[in-house]
Amino acid sequence: EIKAYQENNSKNNIARERKIAIKFQSYLVLSFFSCVPDRQRTFRELEIDKSFLRDTKTNCWTIKHGPNDYKTGKTYGDRPPLVLAQDLTPAIDEFLQRWRPCLKPTGKHFFVQPRTGNPFTQDTLYTIVARSCFKHTGKKTNPHLLRDMIVTHVRDSDASEKELEALALYMGHSISMQRNSYDRRTVEQKVAPAVELLRNVNRVSGG
Repeated sequence: EIKAYQENNSKNNIARERKIAIKFQSYLVLSFFSCVPDRQRTFRELEIDKSFLRDTKTNCWTIKHGPNDYKTGKTYGDRPPLVLAQDLTPAIDEFLQRWRPCLKPTGKHFFVQPRTGNPFTQDTLYTIVARSCFKHTGKKTNPHLLRDMIVTHVRDSDASEKELEALALYMGHSISMQRNSYDRRTVEQKVAPAVELLRNVNRVSGG
């Protein structure tokens, strides 16, 4: 009876740890998107010590892409390192050392499908983002929309053209694509600065 109890208790502990590992992994998925609003392929294909590296100088984890590792690589070549927030380093370290092994990964991929141990599929990542965002906001979204949101927010801010160009390069696309494909502002929002500019001009002229 004691042996049966110990075995049952051990199974319960394993199941509990797997649940924690899954939750921890979902947290990291959303955290990564908040730091690096990149295509979901970037996160699905993260490989430890290959495309996912720790910079000992900055104590930050970074994503490194060559021309074959992302959609527009043939156009833009090697990408600059995509740097995750230093605040995430302890969580990433803990996941690697404590929780990722609970998911029994079959290789060096960072994110792990809980049922198979294989790398994430497109559906795996989509589901995590969609369910998590809906749970906390009540709104439907997906990985691609997260990119749109970042661009829309930044373009609606006081960011300079130089900053917008840098963001486009960082996200692996042109300023033209940023403007035409990812900017979800309404026409009214886009022309608002012009309206305000003309109001100021008229105000000065009237004075």
